[in-house]
Amino acid sequence: MINCHIPVMLDEVKSFIPISKDLNLIDATFGGGGYSKALLEEFNIKNLLAIDRDPTAKIFFSELKKKFKNIELFNEKFSKIDELIKKSKLSNESFDVIIFDLGVSSNQIDNPYRGFSFQNEGPLDMKMGSSTLNAYEIINSFEEKKLADIFFQFGEEKHSRKIAKNIIKNRTIKPIVNTKELSDIIRNSVPFSYSKNKIHPATKTFQALRIYVNDELNELKIALKKSENLLAPNGLLIIVSFQSLEDRIVKDFFNHKSGKRWRSSRHLPDLGDLGPITLKIITKKPLRPKDFEIDNNPRSRSAKLRVAQKI
Repeated sequence: MINCHIPVMLDEVKSFIPISKDLNLIDATFGGGGYSKALLEEFNIKNLLAIDRDPTAKIFFSELKKKFKNIELFNEKFSKIDELIKKSKLSNESFDVIIFDLGVSSNQIDNPYRGFSFQNEGPLDMKMGSSTLNAYEIINSFEEKKLADIFFQFGEEKHSRKIAKNIIKNRTIKPIVNTKELSDIIRNSVPFSYSKNKIHPATKTFQALRIYVNDELNELKIALKKSENLLAPNGLLIIVSFQSLEDRIVKDFFNHKSGKRWRSSRHLPDLGDLGPITLKIITKKPLRPKDFEIDNNPRSRSAKLRVAQKI
């Protein structure tokens, strides 16, 4: 299997890694192993524990394992990060760096049989690993209001109601079985002017389905809380996100844990007052990829990098 994934903002990630000591590191989204490989080659990595829910990660890990013996992979959800540490040889260790790259791997997007892409025809799947649902079941069995809510909540799709209505209309004639059929329905559900935008009309709906199928936002919330507890003093939590819903969760978590006074609503208390201060925010504003990286890897264009340090 060819590894076509390019790690995003690798130079920026490396700029935060300490060079003066041996490190215990967790790559919580191993994917094609881009971050892990670079860090193992350039830094003093005592132990690296990799996590990825996608079974294909095992293929790329096996290649890396031929060169590096101080690494271990768990083919599981990163929300179980604390349980996985207990099962590993590092159960009594704390960690100097934990990295999350929350984007969908190019190895997933570019494989039409995974059903992540609206550009290539494939089955309506979208499962990153084990999941109780796939996109086909959602599209062909969920009621109209539920579909619209998913598209709006997880894709911030303003035409969610019209898209949901047309999905119901089409599936009463015959089941919607592949990504091209769904993409065409979405394209025909939105105003022509919408198609002039830089993004494909199906982008937000496909994002919403993927997030819902894999319960991505809840997975992230759980993993952030557990990761903080696994960090050593001065340990770093490095997170690259690719869409606003993820980035908002990371930003709010960092703000809350750093004691920054903020409110999600003017009717709620200052959330910075609700718990102990355990993190220091290193990136006051998220870092963005440089123009040359976006030119070389257009999929990096929406990336945001945030870093916090354990106090």
